Amino acid sequence: MAYKVLNKISVKDTTSTQLVSLNTSMLVIVCNKDTKNNVAFKQLDKVSKGYLSKSISSNIQDDGSSLLLPQITGIKAKNIMLVKGLNSDKPIHKWLSLYEGISKKANAIKASDISIMCGNAYPEGKDENWLIETVAKTVESNAYIFSETKNKTTKKPSLKNLTLLTTGLKGSNLAKAKDAAKKGFAIGEGVNTTKYLGDLPANHCTPRIIEKKVKAMKKDFPNLKIKSFNEKDLAKMKMGSFLSVARGSEEPARMMVIEYNGGRKSEKPIALVGKGITFDTGGVSLKPPAAMDEMKWDMCGAATVFGVMSTLARLNAKVNVVGVMACAENMCSSKATKPGDVVTSMSGQTIEILNTDAEGRLVLCDALTFVGKYKPSYVIDMATLTGAVIIALGRHSSGVMANDQHLADMIIDAGEESGDRAWQLPLWDEHQSCTKTKYADLANIGGGREAGTIHAAAFLSKFTTKYKWAHIDIAATAQYSTPVKAGTGRPVPLISELLLSKRLK
Repeated sequence: MAYKVLNKISVKDTTSTQLVSLNTSMLVIVCNKDTKNNVAFKQLDKVSKGYLSKSISSNIQDDGSSLLLPQITGIKAKNIMLVKGLNSDKPIHKWLSLYEGISKKANAIKASDISIMCGNAYPEGKDENWLIETVAKTVESNAYIFSETKNKTTKKPSLKNLTLLTTGLKGSNLAKAKDAAKKGFAIGEGVNTTKYLGDLPANHCTPRIIEKKVKAMKKDFPNLKIKSFNEKDLAKMKMGSFLSVARGSEEPARMMVIEYNGGRKSEKPIALVGKGITFDTGGVSLKPPAAMDEMKWDMCGAATVFGVMSTLARLNAKVNVVGVMACAENMCSSKATKPGDVVTSMSGQTIEILNTDAEGRLVLCDALTFVGKYKPSYVIDMATLTGAVIIALGRHSSGVMANDQHLADMIIDAGEESGDRAWQLPLWDEHQSCTKTKYADLANIGGGREAGTIHAAAFLSKFTTKYKWAHIDIAATAQYSTPVKAGTGRPVPLISELLLSKRLK
């Protein structure tokens, strides 16, 4: 299963396309200091008898400001949107916001397609191909509207096609631009796939339902190899920690493994591990009721694996990747694990569960042990693990902790390139004391209120000593509560950029 909104993204050069006769629902002109000298714009402005240039001068002064014009006589576009472009010194998040706004405006006016003349300005250190990829990714992912569980109030995306208009590109340069658009389109699709899975209510997205959706990926991507493990399988593998989380629920746990082999046979795979708690009540350590509905997004790590693997398969990427989705529901019942219980993990280490609401690490530790069998070159886990990361970093970046500095650096770099930012927190030997307990090899919480995000990573590090590993805490970035509650699809752009750019060698 994949969730693609647009049918098509194409790249056309304005030297071979007459913009006055371009049949489009909305022609978007991103204006900067060079726009009035652009041959294609001059032609449009001439037909409008100078109306476009006058509108730019008098109505769009501030960065990102826009003006939507109705159809102009002599120009076939049904609407023209003028947008004040950004200077190269503006940060990437502002560029993303600009194109997010364009995509949402298209849906708002029920445009079936848009054509965007992006101009020749880009952030410092970037080029036109970066911009084309970014626009394709951003428009696709922001054309998304969740409507799965609506009936009479259903509102679906109107936007179905995007054309990116360039100037002066031909031959190999135009081919590179088209490849950039294809890459952006696939990443945007992966973002939407992740958002869709996260936005589903918990009763529409149980571990078994996710299992069905993962198996259905074979229809779209037959080059994926998919395995599924039920509770009996997990018990045979001695995943006592994983299974302890699901004990209180009638919904059985599931672990799905997606293998994509697009690289050389001799190339060790990179492993992605995602936390998939489809609903988290906190178990016996019950959460307060306020905003508990948001716990349906506690499976966004697994959803990220789902989205990234679909992106790799869509692009026939030349990498080897193993994705693990560790899914369970954390409920409170007479069968539920109790604070003080001791369980045995797949690694053989025993764990005293002092807080059943610290369940994500209990699922992940067994999945991280399991993935070692693939002899991976690197392992990255993604999890909505701690509310503490929101206090530490706010909502703008994911938190990164690692036992390998090169891996951490490459994750941060990929975040900067994609605009899906992350920031590193320390993981020092001193933090390991938080896992000590008198009654087992490890405790699942410790250290009081201090450094909660780091202490969670310190616990996971006890299961990752045999390979290079990084933990990405996405509790701050995978979904937001205002202005509406919704999934973001992060960190699909970051992970996709990391893998597709071949940074990890």
